[in-house]
Amino acid sequence: MALEIQKGRSNWWYGRVTVNGADIVKNLGVQIKGVPPRTLREQGDAVFERSRTKAQVALEKLQLDLKSKSTAEELVQTIHELRTGSRVSTILLDNIGARWKELPRRRPLSERYVSQAESWISRFVAFVKKSNPSIKEMTQIQSTLSRAFLQAEAKRGVTAKTYNNIVIFLRSVFHSLRKEAGIAENPFDGIPTRDGEAVFRRPFTAEELGVLVEKAKADPFIYPLIVTGMCTAMRRGDCCTLLRESVDLKNSFITVKTSKTGEYVQIPIFPLLREVLEKALKSPATRTEKFVFPKLEAHYGTNPDHLTDRVRRVMRAAGFVDSEDAETEEEKKNARGEIHQVRKGGLRKASVRDFHSFRVTWVTLALSAGVPLEIVQKVTGHRTASIVMKHYFQPGREDFRRTLAGKMPSLLVGGEAKVEPPDSKEILAKLKAMTAETWTGIRDELVARFATSVPALPAPSEEKTE
Repeated sequence: MALEIQKGRSNWWYGRVTVNGADIVKNLGVQIKGVPPRTLREQGDAVFERSRTKAQVALEKLQLDLKSKSTAEELVQTIHELRTGSRVSTILLDNIGARWKELPRRRPLSERYVSQAESWISRFVAFVKKSNPSIKEMTQIQSTLSRAFLQAEAKRGVTAKTYNNIVIFLRSVFHSLRKEAGIAENPFDGIPTRDGEAVFRRPFTAEELGVLVEKAKADPFIYPLIVTGMCTAMRRGDCCTLLRESVDLKNSFITVKTSKTGEYVQIPIFPLLREVLEKALKSPATRTEKFVFPKLEAHYGTNPDHLTDRVRRVMRAAGFVDSEDAETEEEKKNARGEIHQVRKGGLRKASVRDFHSFRVTWVTLALSAGVPLEIVQKVTGHRTASIVMKHYFQPGREDFRRTLAGKMPSLLVGGEAKVEPPDSKEILAKLKAMTAETWTGIRDELVARFATSVPALPAPSEEKTE
C-alpha cells in the first residue's frame, strides 16, 4: 500500500493497493496542494504535507473497505462451497470470447457467424475497458454500462436490425455463461430492441425463376440447392441438411423439422424437385451417410460463404447484379435488378435478392394464387400469420394489380375481369423447363391461363338453308 502522484498528468493523489494478487491504482479523491518535493521520500511545504495526510487517511479507508468486501466475498464463497461443493467461479473480460466458443452446441458454428460474434464481443470488451479500467470480470458489469455501450453502437450508425442482433447476442452470452461466471443478474436483461427501417427481400417472377433454373444447370453443384429452395420455401440450412428419411417420394411429400423455429412442416414434392431428389437418392445410402445432399451439407457446416458465392454467380448469370458491379455495358443493359439496396441508416447495404428470396417468392406466389394462408404456414413453419404477411408476402405492384383485377368483381375493376395470359418470355421459359415428367402439368397450366384470359368466340348462328 503506497501513495502516488502523477506529475504533469493529474492534480490528485492516487493509492496503490493489492487485491487478489493484482495491483490496483485508484484515485483517492484528494487534491494535491502546495509545493510537492522532488520525490515522496522528501518533505514538501506545509500545505502539501496536509494534503498528503488527507490522502493517507483516504488510502487506509480504501484498504479497510477492500478488506471488508473481501471478507464478505469469502463468506459468500464459503456458503456456496458448502451448498454445492465448489467455489463461485468467474470469467475475465478477455476470456469471454473463448468461453463462449467452448459452449456445447448441436452443430458447429460457421466461420462467418463466429467472426461476427467475436467482433461484437471485442467491441463490448474494449468499450468496458475504456469506460471503466477497474472492471476485469464479467460479474462487475452492470446494466448501466451495457446500456451505455448500446447507445454508443447506435451513435456509430448501425441499423436497427444490427443493433437488435447485438442486444440479443450479448444477452444470450451472459445467460449461457452466468453460472460459470457467477453472474447474479444479466446486465442485458430488460434492454428493449429498436424499431427501424425494414428492407424486405424482393420476390422473383415466374419468368425469372425459369431463367434462374436454366442458368443454374451450368453448375451441377449448386443446382440442387437452388431448385430445392425454389420448390420448398425452406431456408438454406434446412435445404443443405435435408435428411434422406425426411423425403417420401412415394407419397410426394417432405416432412422436416425446421432448424430455426423447431416446427414440423409438410411440403409437397413438385415435378422439378422430384427430378433432383430422385437423382440424389438414386444411389443407396452408406451406413454413415444420412443427408440427401452430402456435399452441400459439408460446405454448409464448414464454409457457408462458398454456397453464398455460388448462388450469387447464378443470379449474376441470370441478370441480377448491382449496377456499380456490372463489368460491361452489355451486362448493365441486360441487368434484371439489383441485389442490394442502400439503407437510409446503417453502415452497409441491405440484401434484397439472395437465397432467402426463394422463400419470399414461394410465399408471394402461393398467396397471390389464392392458396389459403393456413396452408402456406404449414409449408413455411411460421407460427403467426403476421410474420408471413409482413415479411414474406411481397408482391410487385403489377402482380398485385393483376391478381386483384382477376379476383375482384368486374364492376370495380372495369369491364370483364380476366387473368392476363403469360407473355412470350414466360411461355418460352416454361417450355424450356418442360421434361418428360412435367410437360403435362405445364401444358395444362398454360391452357388454363389462356382459357381465362382470351374471350370465347361467339357461337355460330343457326341459319336455315333452303
